[in-house]
Amino acid sequence: MNNQLLHSFDPLLPYQNTADAKSFLQAAYRSIALSNAEEAAYTNCPRFLYSLEHGTTFLSQSSHSPLAIQPVLIFYGLSHYIKACLLAVDPAYPATVHVLAHGLSTRKRKKQNYSFLKDEVRTQRHGLFSHFSDKMFHVKQLEGSKLNMNDLLAQIPELDQIFSFQTREAPFHSLKKEENGCYRVTAQILDDYQMTQNRLSDFLSQKTNGSMAVEGAHENELLIRISGERPAAPCRFNARNGQWMFSRRKTPEAFYPEILIYYALLYNLSMIARYETEWWYDLLKHAPGKEFSLIKQFLHISHHKIPLVIEQYLNERGS
Repeated sequence: MNNQLLHSFDPLLPYQNTADAKSFLQAAYRSIALSNAEEAAYTNCPRFLYSLEHGTTFLSQSSHSPLAIQPVLIFYGLSHYIKACLLAVDPAYPATVHVLAHGLSTRKRKKQNYSFLKDEVRTQRHGLFSHFSDKMFHVKQLEGSKLNMNDLLAQIPELDQIFSFQTREAPFHSLKKEENGCYRVTAQILDDYQMTQNRLSDFLSQKTNGSMAVEGAHENELLIRISGERPAAPCRFNARNGQWMFSRRKTPEAFYPEILIYYALLYNLSMIARYETEWWYDLLKHAPGKEFSLIKQFLHISHHKIPLVIEQYLNERGS
């Protein structure tokens, strides 16, 4: 999907009317066997609609705002979208005040010679991050786990070109879809993961709950069987060129759903934009390091791809 098309429509608009929102919530609640699905859908419909609208408002404003404050606006836009998504799987959200915090923490004061790419955020026991990770994706967060910014950015396929230019090594391989639903990827992935073909097959099957496995090899390519309508992580869809990509890194972040990656990156960037203004404006005005290109492109991609990722999640809940 090219950038012109990304600009041309609002993928979440079908959900933003009372009748369709209520029907969507009812279907979502029936799929989780909620006894009072109709009543819960009626109750949660306004919050669902307003969360989507508020998220869209933040993202729309960010596209017309200076780069300096875009991380804050995009982060809160994504947060409101996530709260709408949570209502589809957690009808009682927010049940306690513990789920209202961000769920991540970062060092407020940055050290001398600070590098964003080397920076980390820590997961917290309570808060939105751990709550939506569990409820939306069944990903359990370990309190105090560290998420590295470079590892997270390397999981954004639209940044592949910049990483390739800066490091001479792309973080993704392209996937080629076959008629039988399988995908081909270069056998170089075996060296990337430092695994044999059988070991990689077992590893992918374990990480994806059996939805992915290596079927065989032919002429320096692996044939990967992927069940379901869309490949799961470590596969990513590149909205810039319309291709599916396969992550060359086997870090824990490679198997995170994309929404988690965007949330963690935007959380840290929004904290920097609010509390580390000297470093932030030095970056924006002088572009001293490689971070500038990655951060600017990431924010640009975030404007357009976040609604698409949210749309995909809602479509899967309503199907």
